[in-house]
Amino acid sequence: MQKFGPFAGLVLSAVASGCSLTPKPEMPGLVGEIRSSESFYQSGSTISGSPDMQAWWLDVGGAELDELVSVLRRDSLTLREARLQADQAREAARIARGQRLPSAAAIGEIASNRTPGLAGDFSWSEAYTAGLLVDFNTDVFGGRRAAERSAELNAIASELAVQASEQREIAILARGWVSAATLQRRLDLARRTADSFRATYELTEQRYEAGSASASASDVQIALQNLESALVEIPQIEADLSRQWLAIDEQLGRVPGETEKTFTGVFALSEPFEAPVGRPAALLSGRPDVAIAELRYLAALEDVGAARALLYPAISLGASLTFRGDTPDEVFDWDRHVASLANSLTVPIFQGGRLKAQIRLEEAQAEELASAFARTALGAVVDVEIALAELAGLQEQKVRLEAALETAKLSNELAQGRYRQGLISILAVLETQRSLNAAEQNIILTDQATANARIDLFLSLGGDWTGAVSASEPVNNSVS
Repeated sequence: MQKFGPFAGLVLSAVASGCSLTPKPEMPGLVGEIRSSESFYQSGSTISGSPDMQAWWLDVGGAELDELVSVLRRDSLTLREARLQADQAREAARIARGQRLPSAAAIGEIASNRTPGLAGDFSWSEAYTAGLLVDFNTDVFGGRRAAERSAELNAIASELAVQASEQREIAILARGWVSAATLQRRLDLARRTADSFRATYELTEQRYEAGSASASASDVQIALQNLESALVEIPQIEADLSRQWLAIDEQLGRVPGETEKTFTGVFALSEPFEAPVGRPAALLSGRPDVAIAELRYLAALEDVGAARALLYPAISLGASLTFRGDTPDEVFDWDRHVASLANSLTVPIFQGGRLKAQIRLEEAQAEELASAFARTALGAVVDVEIALAELAGLQEQKVRLEAALETAKLSNELAQGRYRQGLISILAVLETQRSLNAAEQNIILTDQATANARIDLFLSLGGDWTGAVSASEPVNNSVS
């Protein structure tokens, strides 16, 4: 058996022991404070355990929005691009993994040689070569292993980015649907308001033509002016609604006009609403963007380790087995084999400062990503706080607006009755109609704001992301 020389033995010992120049991950102080916090959110809306938010959009648009979400997940061009980017990251990780493994290549060669003879003529001969070449970079200082871990962490981050992108797209779709549903409600209200002003105008005109003392030409013009003002708003709302339907079609990647055919726009806002909020530490494990930020930071640390390894010697092992013969039959004659084992050591001496500059660059990028990680974690908590505060304010506002709407309805009914009896002027009845219209408008807009606030809350909590890859797990894996 061939014995390895002392240099080869030293190499194998170094390979067996291995080493890593990757810095130990340090959790940003702000992230640690959030994760260790036992305090609840200021709103007090908390539940124990992990929130279950599967298909959260059902609480906004019901079955109709759920069907659109299914189309989005299947046909969205944006999501297709995100999935392709994740595929690229996975292949990059496979490339990095392959670069750390030994490489083997088979060779085959046929050479024709022309040899001059003594008589001035030439003779031809052929030589055949076949063999196997094996090369292995021992990666004693862990540069290639660090590059592999970096690529794997980035691949996981890209997988999570698909889920984060999906949640963002669902939120955009939900807001678009809410906008369309709101415009449809506003259109219905505008038409009802126009009908109410039309009825008032027709009654005023009939009284004036009949010579009633309770109606004048000025009253007829005032009633007509209010009717025309109400009619002016309808075409603009119809145009806005059509644009919103087309925007939904574009996001879903389907032929324009499909949404309009089936759109009903019925809200499914449940009351009362219990916010599915847990502790801040649970939030960080439920937000894909936080997990992505942490994974990018860990990958950057591995890049630092890979850059540091370039300062140290690179040790490679090479082996070859070749056969040569003058005929194909002689190629695999064992007596004609040539075997070799080579050890190579490459030591960087002068690189013009490039290697150290690369290390400083990677370290600066790691620090930047650590800051981005902390900023993302803080933003996650702030997002929830803002959404909860907005929801609390909207719920209180809705109660007051509903009371105001009931008052406006009663005032309008009384005014309409007194006007028919000729007891009040046209200005009084028109004022109650405008007040009723404003009250109904406020309810519609508040429902829209409430739906959007719920969308913001669900998105700030991570949507229906299940957290299959915990943000904390890569930390433990990377320091081993």
